[in-house]
Amino acid sequence: MVLRAEEFLTSFAYGCNKFYYIEEGVFFHMSPMVQHLSPVEQKRTSRINPRIFLLALGMFALGTDAFVVAGVLPVIAREVGVTESLAGQLITAFSLTYGFGAPVLAALTGRWLRTHVLLAALGAFCLFNIGSALAPTFPTLMLTRILVGCCAATFGPLAYTIGTTLAPPEKRGQALGISTVLGSPLGTWVGEHFGWRLSFGMVALLAGVAFTTLVLCGLPKADAAPAVSLRARLAPIKEPRLLLAMLPALLWNLGIYVVYAYIAPLLQYNLHITDVSPFLLAIGLGPALGNWISGIIIDRVGSTRPIFLSLVGLLIIEPVVAVTTHSVPGALLTLFLWGLCVPLLFTPQQHRLLRLAPEHANVILALNNSTFYLGIAGGAALGGLALRTVAVTQLGWIGAGCVLLALVLFGFSVRRSERKTEARKGVEREEAMGVPE
Repeated sequence: MVLRAEEFLTSFAYGCNKFYYIEEGVFFHMSPMVQHLSPVEQKRTSRINPRIFLLALGMFALGTDAFVVAGVLPVIAREVGVTESLAGQLITAFSLTYGFGAPVLAALTGRWLRTHVLLAALGAFCLFNIGSALAPTFPTLMLTRILVGCCAATFGPLAYTIGTTLAPPEKRGQALGISTVLGSPLGTWVGEHFGWRLSFGMVALLAGVAFTTLVLCGLPKADAAPAVSLRARLAPIKEPRLLLAMLPALLWNLGIYVVYAYIAPLLQYNLHITDVSPFLLAIGLGPALGNWISGIIIDRVGSTRPIFLSLVGLLIIEPVVAVTTHSVPGALLTLFLWGLCVPLLFTPQQHRLLRLAPEHANVILALNNSTFYLGIAGGAALGGLALRTVAVTQLGWIGAGCVLLALVLFGFSVRRSERKTEARKGVEREEAMGVPE
């Protein structure tokens, strides 16, 4: 079978919700729960429905919100009177809530009308971001980030699900891909020039515009999807081979985000600047290119090689980030290459998981997305702890250590899978030859 990739969101700004569906013997990317849609629904439109741009606006707001804290972290820490390591735990709160909340909230709301759940989540997302902008104390701000994470974990997958009914496959990426590059840099620029509260205010405004317009315009009616229990959603992690396949992703995301969560203090220290938004744009351009080429690469060489080469690339890049970011050209190039590695890990990992367990296709890739966010949460938490004893310039070595461990576990996972494949082929040959067991 051939993997044909669509360009859904994958970026440093936030994880994507790519899923696969099978049509005429070909694997396609598709968002969570879209497998519940009928072929007629999937092919209903031959051109983009304008409502998809409203969903894209909501996803743009979510993407900006997810990592705007990383760009304005020094400003937040200074104004609320906490250390940068403690301020970094705002990222942990959002991502940890998203990672654990997505499967739980999906199970709890699975019987409800998807359009109603989506609109409620988007409206609450707007309100809680207003709460973040107005938070008088750091504990209040932390609470609002947890609540925003719950809303994002509900809205994001549903936006992709409904979005796939509003545009044909070849155009979905065009409608939903813009926040890959612009989300976090834009929020950071606003925060640096007008204050971090306006960064959250901008997110709330974007979400509010999307919510109000969607309420007025309406969305296509979508019945509740067949309910999938929380136990069924978590079933794959009980299988050792699948758990071993997912653990490397947790570790490499942890290794990436232990540095990225504190990239603003690092760049400000090395380059003696205050506005880091151009450099976050460089990071965003890497995933934009990676999204485009990842499907082509998987088609030609499979999923194992891109993951292996990307991990090796991260092992080289992360320790030298603190050195190469002393100059603007060096920083731009290093951050671009660093960002390029992310989709060359995420998308092949999804492909590999589906190959390993096609029987769990409806839930295992959702677990992969949760793994992504849990890695972000763990990275921000680990980085915050490390900053109590080491300088921000040393975080790259900690990240490289996590990536190295991920590479070792990935090798074990690949080897185990190869042995199982060889054993299965041997049994099939024996059966074909009529040899009794």
